[in-house]
Amino acid sequence: MSSEIAFTNTALESFAALVTFVLLFACIAKIKMQREIKHVTSKNAKRNTLDYILIIWLVIHMIVLTADVLSWTAMDFGKNEVWLLFMLNLTFTCLFLECMVYTYYVKETIYQHEMIGNTYVYLVMLSTVIAIILWITSDISGKFYYLDTQGNYSQGSMYWLCQFYCIIVMCGNIAILLKHRKALVRHDVLSLLMYGLIPIASIPAQMLWKSTTFNLATTLALIYICISVHMAQYDRIVEQEKLLIQQEHELSMNQMQMMIAQIQPHFLYNSLTALAQLCSKDPKEAKKAIINFADYWRNHINAIDKKESIPFEEELKYVKIYLYLEQLRFGDDLHVEYDLQKTDFKVPMLSVQPFVENAIKWGVGQKEDGGTVRITTRENEEQIELCVIDDGVGFDTSKMEEQSDGRQHIGVRNARIRFQKMCNGTVDIYSEKGKGTKIRINLPKGGQS
Repeated sequence: MSSEIAFTNTALESFAALVTFVLLFACIAKIKMQREIKHVTSKNAKRNTLDYILIIWLVIHMIVLTADVLSWTAMDFGKNEVWLLFMLNLTFTCLFLECMVYTYYVKETIYQHEMIGNTYVYLVMLSTVIAIILWITSDISGKFYYLDTQGNYSQGSMYWLCQFYCIIVMCGNIAILLKHRKALVRHDVLSLLMYGLIPIASIPAQMLWKSTTFNLATTLALIYICISVHMAQYDRIVEQEKLLIQQEHELSMNQMQMMIAQIQPHFLYNSLTALAQLCSKDPKEAKKAIINFADYWRNHINAIDKKESIPFEEELKYVKIYLYLEQLRFGDDLHVEYDLQKTDFKVPMLSVQPFVENAIKWGVGQKEDGGTVRITTRENEEQIELCVIDDGVGFDTSKMEEQSDGRQHIGVRNARIRFQKMCNGTVDIYSEKGKGTKIRINLPKGGQS
């Protein structure tokens, strides 16, 4: 055998061994990353089993390549018969084991999606043991290979049989893959078919030219399998992220609905209280107010299932009805002013009314001669400013949570959260005792949906 062939085969297989080592390192890093994730589903556990099989597969393949490189070196340079025999036996033993691992990997891949028996796996295991024994004893029989009087390696008369064994195992796995292809993911079928087809196509070249095409072909197929596995993992991560985002959105919407549900009874209680007081003062006006209030709740019930933001003008209708009812109760002690320079924007439903309610109940309502509530909107280059201003008694903002009834600011707190989550908005509260309170809601234009 020429030194050129030995050198070429050694160089190619050395490079293939290096590539295999990189693939092995990537797979180990992948498993390590998965271990850091505490929550593991049964499906992920099955996938982890495949990852471990793939690592064993890569280790065996790297041994095949390394041992074959050392065999070529011994044949061309060393002429050490004991070393050469050891490396030849190690190379082909691992090669047969690699075919068995391929079979087991195919079986486990299918088992992820549907039930499959172990009969073929057991047959391959048995034939692998027989093939290994026959190859190792060939040192005596000379059927598969032999060393001539000068210590050179030569293929025996039955060498084709070990190649035939690989072909039979590959074809069996290909047939099983095609049989179960409908249950498998497409990239799994393609990658595992490539591992069977590419090496089979390389066997004639190996037998004719005594090259390492089979080992190089299996390396290429393993590269394809590893790339396919990592791409599949990336697809799963993307799908999991999409599912997580969807679940977070649904959870956020449910939280919004709960917050709105907290506000509704409070608003209803206050409105009915105002109507009850009005009935004794002005029955005719009370009748009109009840009709308006019924219309309001009819529209309100129709809108309650809305999970997205609503137009500000629609929210303003709710606010005006509430203010109408409160003006009936407070009379001339409550004045309302509007300065709306911008109305075509969206806000969460029932998000402005809680601020207006607080301005009346804890602002002008606490003032002996009443006061004024102003609602204003402004627009600048970056945001829309919505303000609720009162000239009531004011309060110490540092003690907002320290209220006697424990419920005073539940509506304000919920509205604040909904502005932040649904509009990316912020709420600033300015107040001074004896002068009044200003609530400024900042709505970035980019947050409008």
